[in-house]
Amino acid sequence: MTDYTVPQIGRDGFQRILVVCETGGSADQASLKLAVDMVDAAAAAEHQRPYVEVLSVVEPQPGEDFIRTLGGASPERLEELRREDQSASVRQAMAEAGLPASTPLTVLSGKGFVQVIRHAMAMSADLVIKPAAQVGGLHARIFGSTDLHLLRKCPCPVWIVRPFPEDDTAQVSPPLPLVVAAVDFDRDAEGEGDTPEDVLNRSIIQTATAVARAKGAALTLVHAWQAPAEGLLQRAAPGVSSGDLAQYVKGVERWHHAALDTLAGAVRDEAGASIASVSTALLQGDADEAIADYVNRHQPITLVMGTIGRMGIPGVIIGNTAEDILIAIDGSVLAVKPPSFESPLHLD
Repeated sequence: MTDYTVPQIGRDGFQRILVVCETGGSADQASLKLAVDMVDAAAAAEHQRPYVEVLSVVEPQPGEDFIRTLGGASPERLEELRREDQSASVRQAMAEAGLPASTPLTVLSGKGFVQVIRHAMAMSADLVIKPAAQVGGLHARIFGSTDLHLLRKCPCPVWIVRPFPEDDTAQVSPPLPLVVAAVDFDRDAEGEGDTPEDVLNRSIIQTATAVARAKGAALTLVHAWQAPAEGLLQRAAPGVSSGDLAQYVKGVERWHHAALDTLAGAVRDEAGASIASVSTALLQGDADEAIADYVNRHQPITLVMGTIGRMGIPGVIIGNTAEDILIAIDGSVLAVKPPSFESPLHLD
Protein backbone atom coordinates (compact mmCIF):
# COMPACT_ATOMS: atom_id res chain seq x y z
CA MET A 1 0.00 0.00 0.00
CA THR A 2 1.31 3.47 -0.94
CA ASP A 3 0.47 6.49 1.19
CA TYR A 4 -1.56 9.13 -0.62
CA THR A 5 -2.52 12.64 0.44
CA VAL A 6 -4.98 14.78 -1.51
CA PRO A 7 -3.26 18.03 -2.58
CA GLN A 8 -4.66 21.19 -0.97
CA ILE A 9 -6.30 23.80 -3.18
CA GLY A 10 -4.58 27.19 -2.88
CA ARG A 11 -5.29 30.65 -4.26
CA ASP A 12 -4.06 29.53 -7.68
CA GLY A 13 -6.94 27.06 -7.81
CA PHE A 14 -6.74 23.52 -9.10
CA GLN A 15 -3.25 22.51 -10.20
CA ARG A 16 -3.54 18.89 -11.34
CA ILE A 17 -6.72 18.06 -13.23
CA LEU A 18 -7.75 14.67 -14.58
CA VAL A 19 -10.50 14.67 -17.20
CA VAL A 20 -12.22 11.33 -17.80
CA CYS A 21 -13.65 10.78 -21.29
CA GLU A 22 -15.80 7.96 -22.55
CA THR A 23 -16.60 8.14 -26.27
CA GLY A 24 -15.29 11.50 -27.43
CA GLY A 25 -18.85 12.82 -27.85
CA SER A 26 -20.40 16.15 -26.88
CA ALA A 27 -20.55 15.23 -23.19
CA ASP A 28 -16.81 14.59 -23.17
CA GLN A 29 -16.19 17.88 -24.95
CA ALA A 30 -18.14 19.76 -22.27
CA SER A 31 -15.95 18.23 -19.55
CA LEU A 32 -12.78 18.93 -21.52
CA LYS A 33 -13.87 22.54 -22.02
CA LEU A 34 -14.12 22.97 -18.24
CA ALA A 35 -10.46 22.03 -17.96
CA VAL A 36 -9.62 24.49 -20.76
CA ASP A 37 -11.53 27.19 -18.85
CA MET A 38 -9.43 26.46 -15.74
CA VAL A 39 -6.21 26.82 -17.72
CA ASP A 40 -7.35 30.03 -19.45
CA ALA A 41 -8.55 31.59 -16.18
CA ALA A 42 -5.22 30.85 -14.50
CA ALA A 43 -3.33 32.42 -17.39
CA ALA A 44 -5.55 35.51 -17.34
CA ALA A 45 -4.97 35.94 -13.60
CA GLU A 46 -1.24 35.33 -14.05
CA HIS A 47 -1.46 32.29 -11.80
CA GLN A 48 0.28 29.00 -12.28
CA ARG A 49 -1.47 27.09 -15.04
CA PRO A 50 -2.90 23.74 -14.02
CA TYR A 51 -1.48 20.53 -15.41
CA VAL A 52 -4.14 18.54 -17.27
CA GLU A 53 -4.26 14.86 -18.17
CA VAL A 54 -7.00 12.96 -19.97
CA LEU A 55 -7.94 9.37 -19.22
CA SER A 56 -10.27 7.03 -21.05
CA VAL A 57 -11.07 3.51 -19.87
CA VAL A 58 -12.24 0.80 -22.23
CA GLU A 59 -14.29 -1.71 -20.29
CA PRO A 60 -14.78 -5.29 -21.50
CA GLN A 61 -17.59 -5.86 -24.00
CA PRO A 62 -18.36 -9.61 -23.93
CA GLY A 63 -20.78 -9.53 -26.85
CA GLU A 64 -18.36 -7.64 -29.06
CA ASP A 65 -15.55 -9.99 -28.12
CA PHE A 66 -17.60 -13.00 -29.17
CA ILE A 67 -18.32 -11.50 -32.58
CA ARG A 68 -14.73 -10.49 -33.22
CA THR A 69 -13.26 -13.77 -32.02
CA LEU A 70 -15.21 -15.49 -34.75
CA GLY A 71 -12.53 -14.05 -37.01
CA GLY A 72 -9.76 -15.52 -34.91
CA ALA A 73 -8.53 -12.38 -33.10
CA SER A 74 -7.04 -12.85 -29.64
CA PRO A 75 -8.53 -11.08 -26.59
CA GLU A 76 -5.34 -9.03 -26.33
CA ARG A 77 -5.69 -7.87 -29.93
CA LEU A 78 -9.34 -6.99 -29.36
CA GLU A 79 -8.43 -4.84 -26.38
CA GLU A 80 -5.71 -3.15 -28.39
CA LEU A 81 -8.15 -2.36 -31.21
CA ARG A 82 -10.68 -0.91 -28.77
CA ARG A 83 -8.02 1.28 -27.17
CA GLU A 84 -6.91 2.52 -30.59
CA ASP A 85 -10.48 3.41 -31.59
CA GLN A 86 -11.10 5.14 -28.25
CA SER A 87 -7.84 7.06 -28.45
CA ALA A 88 -8.66 8.46 -31.88
CA SER A 89 -12.16 9.58 -30.80
CA VAL A 90 -10.96 11.21 -27.59
CA ARG A 91 -8.02 12.92 -29.29
CA GLN A 92 -10.44 14.54 -31.71
CA ALA A 93 -12.67 15.71 -28.83
CA MET A 94 -9.61 17.14 -27.04
CA ALA A 95 -8.63 19.13 -30.12
CA GLU A 96 -12.16 20.45 -30.62
CA ALA A 97 -12.32 21.50 -26.96
CA GLY A 98 -9.10 23.49 -27.35
CA LEU A 99 -6.62 21.37 -25.39
CA PRO A 100 -3.06 21.43 -26.78
CA ALA A 101 -1.95 18.40 -28.77
CA SER A 102 0.73 17.86 -26.13
CA THR A 103 -1.88 17.12 -23.44
CA PRO A 104 -1.24 13.58 -22.15
CA LEU A 105 -3.92 11.02 -23.00
CA THR A 106 -3.96 7.57 -21.44
CA VAL A 107 -6.31 4.85 -22.65
CA LEU A 108 -6.56 1.81 -20.39
CA SER A 109 -8.56 -1.38 -20.27
CA GLY A 110 -10.27 -2.54 -17.10
CA LYS A 111 -12.87 -1.50 -14.56
CA GLY A 112 -13.65 2.16 -15.08
CA PHE A 113 -13.80 3.56 -11.55
CA VAL A 114 -10.79 1.50 -10.40
CA GLN A 115 -8.59 2.81 -13.20
CA VAL A 116 -9.79 6.40 -12.71
CA ILE A 117 -9.13 6.42 -8.96
CA ARG A 118 -5.71 4.81 -9.28
CA HIS A 119 -4.70 7.17 -12.06
CA ALA A 120 -5.92 10.18 -10.07
CA MET A 121 -3.89 9.05 -7.08
CA ALA A 122 -0.79 8.33 -9.18
CA MET A 123 -0.80 11.84 -10.67
CA SER A 124 -1.78 13.49 -7.34
CA ALA A 125 -4.87 14.99 -8.96
CA ASP A 126 -6.72 17.67 -7.02
CA LEU A 127 -9.77 17.44 -9.31
CA VAL A 128 -11.41 14.76 -11.44
CA ILE A 129 -13.88 15.94 -14.10
CA LYS A 130 -16.15 13.39 -15.76
CA PRO A 131 -19.34 13.60 -17.82
CA ALA A 132 -22.30 11.87 -16.23
CA ALA A 133 -22.84 8.39 -17.61
CA GLN A 134 -25.82 7.91 -19.85
CA VAL A 135 -27.99 5.40 -18.02
CA GLY A 136 -30.31 3.99 -20.63
CA GLY A 137 -33.95 3.60 -19.66
CA LEU A 138 -33.56 5.25 -16.25
CA HIS A 139 -34.53 8.66 -14.91
CA ALA A 140 -32.04 11.37 -15.91
CA ARG A 141 -31.21 11.96 -12.25
CA ILE A 142 -29.87 8.46 -11.71
CA PHE A 143 -26.07 8.30 -11.69
CA GLY A 144 -24.32 5.46 -13.46
CA SER A 145 -22.39 2.82 -11.54
CA THR A 146 -18.97 4.32 -12.34
CA ASP A 147 -20.12 7.79 -11.26
CA LEU A 148 -21.40 6.53 -7.92
CA HIS A 149 -18.22 4.57 -7.27
CA LEU A 150 -16.15 7.70 -7.95
CA LEU A 151 -18.35 9.84 -5.72
CA ARG A 152 -18.01 7.28 -2.95
CA LYS A 153 -14.39 6.18 -3.27
CA CYS A 154 -12.22 8.74 -5.09
CA PRO A 155 -10.20 10.70 -2.51
CA CYS A 156 -10.00 14.01 -4.41
CA PRO A 157 -12.95 16.21 -5.46
CA VAL A 158 -15.03 14.68 -8.26
CA TRP A 159 -17.03 16.86 -10.65
CA ILE A 160 -19.76 14.88 -12.41
CA VAL A 161 -20.95 17.08 -15.29
CA ARG A 162 -24.46 16.93 -16.68
CA PRO A 163 -26.64 19.67 -18.17
CA PHE A 164 -29.97 20.61 -16.69
CA PRO A 165 -32.93 19.32 -18.71
CA GLU A 166 -34.73 21.89 -20.78
CA ASP A 167 -38.00 22.75 -19.06
CA ASP A 168 -39.96 25.71 -17.73
CA THR A 169 -39.43 25.13 -14.00
CA ALA A 170 -36.16 27.04 -13.67
CA GLN A 171 -36.04 30.68 -12.71
CA VAL A 172 -34.77 33.29 -15.15
CA SER A 173 -31.04 32.82 -15.72
CA PRO A 174 -28.96 35.09 -13.47
CA PRO A 175 -26.82 37.81 -15.08
CA LEU A 176 -23.70 35.95 -13.92
CA PRO A 177 -23.02 32.21 -13.88
CA LEU A 178 -23.50 30.78 -10.41
CA VAL A 179 -21.73 28.25 -8.22
CA VAL A 180 -23.68 26.93 -5.21
CA ALA A 181 -21.86 25.54 -2.17
CA ALA A 182 -23.86 23.59 0.43
CA VAL A 183 -22.43 24.04 3.94
CA ASP A 184 -23.46 22.71 7.35
CA PHE A 185 -23.00 23.57 11.03
CA ASP A 186 -23.26 21.71 14.33
CA ARG A 187 -25.36 23.74 16.75
CA ASP A 188 -24.74 21.26 19.55
CA ALA A 189 -20.94 21.27 19.30
CA GLU A 190 -19.09 21.84 22.54
CA GLY A 191 -15.71 23.49 23.07
CA GLU A 192 -13.74 25.95 20.98
CA GLY A 193 -12.14 23.62 18.45
CA ASP A 194 -13.24 22.98 14.88
CA THR A 195 -16.09 20.56 14.35
CA PRO A 196 -16.04 18.02 11.50
CA GLU A 197 -18.54 20.31 9.77
CA ASP A 198 -16.14 23.26 10.05
CA VAL A 199 -13.29 21.24 8.55
CA LEU A 200 -15.42 19.98 5.68
CA ASN A 201 -16.85 23.47 5.10
CA ARG A 202 -13.33 24.76 4.46
CA SER A 203 -12.73 22.10 1.80
CA ILE A 204 -16.09 22.87 0.20
CA ILE A 205 -15.36 26.61 0.17
CA GLN A 206 -11.87 26.13 -1.28
CA THR A 207 -13.27 23.98 -4.06
CA ALA A 208 -16.27 26.22 -4.81
CA THR A 209 -14.10 29.34 -4.78
CA ALA A 210 -11.67 27.79 -7.26
CA VAL A 211 -14.55 26.98 -9.64
CA ALA A 212 -16.14 30.42 -9.25
CA ARG A 213 -12.83 32.16 -9.99
CA ALA A 214 -12.18 30.03 -13.06
CA LYS A 215 -15.69 30.55 -14.45
CA GLY A 216 -16.11 34.22 -13.50
CA ALA A 217 -19.10 33.14 -11.44
CA ALA A 218 -20.91 34.38 -8.37
CA LEU A 219 -20.85 32.14 -5.31
CA THR A 220 -23.86 31.36 -3.13
CA LEU A 221 -23.52 29.52 0.18
CA VAL A 222 -26.67 27.55 0.96
CA HIS A 223 -27.55 26.05 4.31
CA ALA A 224 -30.71 24.19 5.32
CA TRP A 225 -31.88 24.27 8.92
CA GLN A 226 -34.67 22.90 11.09
CA ALA A 227 -35.67 23.46 14.69
CA PRO A 228 -35.05 20.11 16.44
CA ALA A 229 -38.16 18.48 17.89
CA GLU A 230 -40.43 21.32 16.78
CA GLY A 231 -43.22 18.95 15.77
CA LEU A 232 -42.69 16.79 18.86
CA LEU A 233 -43.00 19.79 21.16
CA GLN A 234 -46.30 20.73 19.56
CA ARG A 235 -47.75 17.28 20.18
CA ALA A 236 -46.09 16.10 23.40
CA ALA A 237 -45.79 19.31 25.42
CA PRO A 238 -49.22 20.95 25.58
CA GLY A 239 -47.90 23.33 28.22
CA VAL A 240 -45.68 25.02 25.65
CA SER A 241 -47.54 28.02 24.25
CA SER A 242 -47.53 28.88 20.58
CA GLY A 243 -45.60 32.02 21.47
CA ASP A 244 -42.91 30.05 23.30
CA LEU A 245 -42.65 27.64 20.39
CA ALA A 246 -42.34 30.46 17.88
CA GLN A 247 -39.65 32.07 20.03
CA TYR A 248 -37.76 28.77 20.18
CA VAL A 249 -37.90 28.34 16.39
CA LYS A 250 -36.86 31.95 15.84
CA GLY A 251 -33.89 31.47 18.15
CA VAL A 252 -32.74 28.43 16.18
CA GLU A 253 -33.10 30.36 12.94
CA ARG A 254 -31.06 33.27 14.31
CA TRP A 255 -28.26 30.88 15.30
CA HIS A 256 -28.06 29.34 11.82
CA HIS A 257 -28.36 32.77 10.19
CA ALA A 258 -25.43 34.07 12.25
CA ALA A 259 -23.30 31.00 11.50
CA LEU A 260 -23.94 31.33 7.76
CA ASP A 261 -23.28 35.08 7.75
CA THR A 262 -20.04 34.60 9.68
CA LEU A 263 -18.81 32.01 7.18
CA ALA A 264 -19.83 34.18 4.22
CA GLY A 265 -17.99 37.14 5.71
CA ALA A 266 -14.83 35.07 6.02
CA VAL A 267 -15.19 33.92 2.41
CA ARG A 268 -15.59 37.52 1.22
CA ASP A 269 -12.51 38.62 3.16
CA GLU A 270 -10.44 35.77 1.75
CA ALA A 271 -11.69 35.99 -1.85
CA GLY A 272 -11.57 39.76 -2.16
CA ALA A 273 -12.28 40.88 -5.71
CA SER A 274 -11.40 37.50 -7.21
CA ILE A 275 -15.06 36.40 -7.09
CA ALA A 276 -17.89 38.43 -8.60
CA SER A 277 -20.02 38.18 -5.44
CA VAL A 278 -20.63 36.01 -2.40
CA SER A 279 -24.22 35.66 -1.19
CA THR A 280 -26.14 33.35 1.13
CA ALA A 281 -29.39 31.41 1.05
CA LEU A 282 -30.80 30.16 4.37
CA LEU A 283 -33.33 27.44 3.66
CA GLN A 284 -35.79 26.03 6.18
CA GLY A 285 -36.68 22.35 5.86
CA ASP A 286 -35.16 18.96 5.17
CA ALA A 287 -31.71 19.50 3.67
CA ASP A 288 -32.19 17.08 0.78
CA GLU A 289 -35.47 18.61 -0.38
CA ALA A 290 -34.61 22.26 0.29
CA ILE A 291 -31.16 22.20 -1.32
CA ALA A 292 -32.27 20.16 -4.33
CA ASP A 293 -35.21 22.49 -4.94
CA TYR A 294 -32.93 25.54 -4.72
CA VAL A 295 -30.41 24.04 -7.14
CA ASN A 296 -33.01 22.93 -9.65
CA ARG A 297 -34.62 26.39 -9.65
CA HIS A 298 -31.40 28.40 -9.94
CA GLN A 299 -29.49 25.98 -12.21
CA PRO A 300 -25.90 26.79 -11.19
CA ILE A 301 -22.78 25.66 -13.01
CA THR A 302 -22.48 23.09 -10.27
CA LEU A 303 -23.46 22.27 -6.72
CA VAL A 304 -20.40 21.80 -4.50
CA MET A 305 -21.23 19.59 -1.54
CA GLY A 306 -19.51 17.50 1.07
CA THR A 307 -19.97 13.83 1.69
CA ILE A 308 -19.84 12.65 5.27
CA GLY A 309 -18.19 9.33 6.05
CA ARG A 310 -19.15 6.66 8.53
CA MET A 311 -16.24 6.26 10.89
CA GLY A 312 -14.11 3.19 10.26
CA ILE A 313 -15.73 2.11 7.01
CA PRO A 314 -13.44 3.05 4.09
CA GLY A 315 -15.30 4.05 0.95
CA VAL A 316 -18.71 4.42 2.61
CA ILE A 317 -18.90 8.18 2.48
CA ILE A 318 -22.30 9.11 1.21
CA GLY A 319 -24.78 9.55 4.03
CA ASN A 320 -28.53 9.50 3.57
CA THR A 321 -28.87 13.27 3.12
CA ALA A 322 -26.02 13.55 0.63
CA GLU A 323 -27.29 10.58 -1.37
CA ASP A 324 -30.81 12.01 -1.46
CA ILE A 325 -29.49 15.36 -2.74
CA LEU A 326 -27.49 13.61 -5.47
CA ILE A 327 -30.61 11.77 -6.59
CA ALA A 328 -32.85 14.85 -6.48
CA ILE A 329 -30.76 17.42 -8.36
CA ASP A 330 -30.86 17.62 -12.14
CA GLY A 331 -27.51 19.27 -12.86
CA SER A 332 -23.80 18.89 -12.15
CA VAL A 333 -22.37 18.05 -8.75
CA LEU A 334 -18.86 18.48 -7.39
CA ALA A 335 -18.42 16.18 -4.40
CA VAL A 336 -15.77 16.93 -1.77
CA LYS A 337 -14.53 14.32 0.70
CA PRO A 338 -13.63 14.99 4.33
CA PRO A 339 -9.86 15.61 4.66
CA SER A 340 -9.57 12.44 6.74
CA PHE A 341 -11.15 10.26 4.06
CA GLU A 342 -9.19 7.21 2.94
CA SER A 343 -10.08 5.51 -0.31
CA PRO A 344 -10.53 1.74 -0.16
CA LEU A 345 -8.40 1.60 -3.35
CA HIS A 346 -4.64 2.02 -3.21
CA LEU A 347 -1.83 2.56 -5.67
CA ASP A 348 -0.41 -0.87 -4.96
